[in-house]
Amino acid sequence: MSLGTNRIDKWLWCVRLFKTRALATAACRAESVLVNEQPIKPARELHADEIVSVRQGIITRRVRFIASPPSRIG
Repeated sequence: MSLGTNRIDKWLWCVRLFKTRALATAACRAESVLVNEQPIKPARELHADEIVSVRQGIITRRVRFIASPPSRIG
């Protein structure tokens, strides 16, 4: 399985920050996901070395996008 894209919603699901792609998409629309401190849309393409902030409840995770993995991470 090759993702072949760097869409933020697919990437969030792929690295298992969200259980489903629908949840990742909903979080993007609710502005719980920021890229470089800016709210984004679910179809936004990610580029190398961008900082992704994900707010889930009281926890905020900050991760750096390096590349899209070829399949979901275990």
